[in-house]
Amino acid sequence: LLLQLLTALAALAGAACSLLAEGSGTGAASGILPFTAGGFIYLGTVSVIPEILQNSGPSQAFLQLLALLAGVGMMLLIAHYE
Repeated sequence: LLLQLLTALAALAGAACSLLAEGSGTGAASGILPFTAGGFIYLGTVSVIPEILQNSGPSQAFLQLLALLAGVGMMLLIAHYE
Protein backbone atom coordinates (compact mmCIF):
# COMPACT_ATOMS: atom_id res chain seq x y z
CA LEU A 1 0.00 0.00 0.00
CA LEU A 2 2.84 2.37 0.83
CA LEU A 3 4.62 1.60 -2.43
CA GLN A 4 1.46 2.39 -4.35
CA LEU A 5 1.20 5.70 -2.50
CA LEU A 6 4.81 6.44 -3.43
CA THR A 7 4.05 5.66 -7.07
CA ALA A 8 1.02 7.96 -7.05
CA LEU A 9 3.04 10.77 -5.47
CA ALA A 10 5.76 10.33 -8.08
CA ALA A 11 3.12 10.53 -10.82
CA LEU A 12 1.78 13.76 -9.33
CA ALA A 13 5.30 15.17 -9.10
CA GLY A 14 5.92 14.26 -12.74
CA ALA A 15 2.68 15.91 -13.81
CA ALA A 16 3.57 19.04 -11.87
CA CYS A 17 7.04 19.15 -13.43
CA SER A 18 5.61 18.77 -16.91
CA LEU A 19 3.11 21.57 -16.31
CA LEU A 20 5.86 23.82 -15.00
CA ALA A 21 8.14 22.98 -17.93
CA GLU A 22 5.38 23.57 -20.50
CA GLY A 23 6.19 27.24 -20.94
CA SER A 24 9.96 26.82 -21.02
CA GLY A 25 10.13 25.87 -24.70
CA THR A 26 11.37 22.82 -26.53
CA GLY A 27 14.54 22.44 -24.44
CA ALA A 28 12.68 20.84 -21.55
CA ALA A 29 10.64 18.58 -23.82
CA SER A 30 13.71 17.37 -25.68
CA GLY A 31 15.19 16.17 -22.39
CA ILE A 32 12.08 14.84 -20.67
CA LEU A 33 10.53 12.84 -23.50
CA PRO A 34 13.53 10.56 -24.24
CA PHE A 35 13.99 9.93 -20.52
CA THR A 36 10.33 8.97 -20.15
CA ALA A 37 10.30 6.76 -23.25
CA GLY A 38 13.47 5.03 -22.11
CA GLY A 39 11.90 4.37 -18.72
CA PHE A 40 8.84 2.77 -20.29
CA ILE A 41 10.97 0.63 -22.60
CA TYR A 42 13.18 -0.46 -19.71
CA LEU A 43 10.24 -1.35 -17.46
CA GLY A 44 8.50 -3.16 -20.27
CA THR A 45 11.48 -5.28 -21.15
CA VAL A 46 12.50 -6.01 -17.56
CA SER A 47 9.05 -7.19 -16.57
CA VAL A 48 7.80 -8.70 -19.82
CA ILE A 49 10.74 -10.59 -21.35
CA PRO A 50 11.42 -12.94 -18.38
CA GLU A 51 7.71 -13.74 -18.16
CA ILE A 52 7.56 -14.44 -21.91
CA LEU A 53 10.53 -16.77 -21.75
CA GLN A 54 9.19 -18.61 -18.73
CA ASN A 55 5.55 -19.09 -19.76
CA SER A 56 5.74 -19.57 -23.55
CA GLY A 57 7.19 -21.93 -26.08
CA PRO A 58 10.05 -20.75 -28.31
CA SER A 59 7.86 -19.78 -31.28
CA GLN A 60 5.36 -17.88 -29.12
CA ALA A 61 8.18 -16.12 -27.26
CA PHE A 62 9.76 -15.10 -30.58
CA LEU A 63 6.46 -13.67 -31.86
CA GLN A 64 5.90 -11.72 -28.66
CA LEU A 65 9.45 -10.38 -28.76
CA LEU A 66 8.86 -9.26 -32.36
CA ALA A 67 5.67 -7.49 -31.25
CA LEU A 68 7.59 -5.73 -28.48
CA LEU A 69 10.27 -4.62 -30.94
CA ALA A 70 7.58 -3.47 -33.38
CA GLY A 71 6.15 -1.27 -30.62
CA VAL A 72 9.56 0.27 -30.01
CA GLY A 73 9.93 0.80 -33.76
CA MET A 74 6.57 2.55 -33.92
CA MET A 75 7.65 4.88 -31.13
CA LEU A 76 10.80 5.71 -33.10
CA LEU A 77 8.77 6.42 -36.25
CA ILE A 78 6.35 8.64 -34.38
CA ALA A 79 9.20 10.54 -32.73
CA HIS A 80 10.97 10.96 -36.07
CA TYR A 81 7.97 12.23 -38.05
CA GLU A 82 6.37 14.31 -35.32
